[in-house]
Parts: sequence; C-alpha cells; structure tokens
Amino acid sequence: MLRVFVASIVSLGLFACADIGLSQGGDGEKATNYYRPGDVPPESADLSRGDVPRDGYGRPYTYEGLGAPLPAFTGTLASGASFSTRVLEGRWTVIEVWGIWCHDSRNDAKYAAELSRVLAQDPDVDFKSIHTPQNRDRTDKALRNYDSVSAWFDEKGWAFPTVVDEDASIRELLKIRWTPTYLVIAPDLTVQGFRTQLKDAGETRIEDFVDDLAATRAAWTAL
Repeated sequence: MLRVFVASIVSLGLFACADIGLSQGGDGEKATNYYRPGDVPPESADLSRGDVPRDGYGRPYTYEGLGAPLPAFTGTLASGASFSTRVLEGRWTVIEVWGIWCHDSRNDAKYAAELSRVLAQDPDVDFKSIHTPQNRDRTDKALRNYDSVSAWFDEKGWAFPTVVDEDASIRELLKIRWTPTYLVIAPDLTVQGFRTQLKDAGETRIEDFVDDLAATRAAWTAL
C-alpha cells in the first residue's frame, strides 16, 4: 500500500525537489536567504538529515561548498555547444541548478529568466544554468513531458546558456541538495554565494539578489 501511495505522489509531480526523500511540507521560517562564506543558519534549522541545515520544507539554508573552489566539469549546452568551467575564470557568474521535473524549479523559472536579463546589463557578470535530474535513478523523468530543454525554452519564449546534466553526475559533483539552487562564482572560481528559490523571497527578490551579489563582490575584492 505504501509503495502504491508513493508512486501516486511521484506520478502527480509532487516529489520533492531535493536530492532524496519527500518534502516535509512543514511551516515556519523558509530558507530563502542569501548566504556567503561564514554566514550561520538560524538555530531553528533542521539538522536531522545530517548533511546541511534545512527548513521545514526541506530546503537547505546553506551550501557546504561555500568558500571552496567550484569543482571543475565539462558538459554540453542545450544548444549543442561544449562547455567547460574554465570559461568562467576571470568573471563573476551566477549559476542556477534546476530541473523541469521539479515544480519548485518551474515556479521559479520566470524569476530566473528575469534575473538573467537583469544581470545581462552588467558586463562583469554572467548567468548560466545547469539542468539536472533529481538523481541517477530518475534520469528518465528529468524532462517531464518535454522532448528537450530547448523545447521548454521555446515554449516559454526565452533562453539562457544551459548545461544539460544528463545523468546527474554534475549534480553529484557539486553536491546540490535542492533545485532550484543558485551559486555565485567568483573570478577565481570559488563559490562565494548561495541561495535556493527566488519565488518565496518577496516582491523585491531580483533587486535583493542583485544587492547581495554586489555586496559579495565588494567583500571579495576587499580581501
């Protein structure tokens, strides 16, 4: 009976946007803040999963790779072109890790698109994304009802450079615990900023992200 119930949840698209398990669906404070190296999650954070502090919904408050070098990887963009993290060196880059299969990613999509448009006005900042399955066991569900990531973009009427992580290997390498996740990468390829979805961050979500990014850049330059 339990197996049938879980299968029904998955078929309805309600499976959590985490790497493992179902969302807890709890109330209380939501992990929608921007974190930099050294920032401390609230004392109310859930530590029961043993990886990173989370809110009641399952979203991580922080990212274990903050302050560390971004693991190097290569891949193929949705356009078919090759990608390497080497091209990020020397510039600031915001990377969104997301998946069409994830309802939180779909809900965040228009805000990610708006963020990419705003950041495009800054010649010193790039925006890229990584489309990934939930894990290696669910690669066949990654695109939901779409033929490709490009088909999703075509339907929405916008696009930005997106690495297609076919087998969740990049997700595993980067230790992504939730989709959507936003990582801020410094010119020396260290991870200097992290947050989860934008949707629940209020009406000034894009302006706040840009302000947080500016503060991160200023603090990093001052080191």
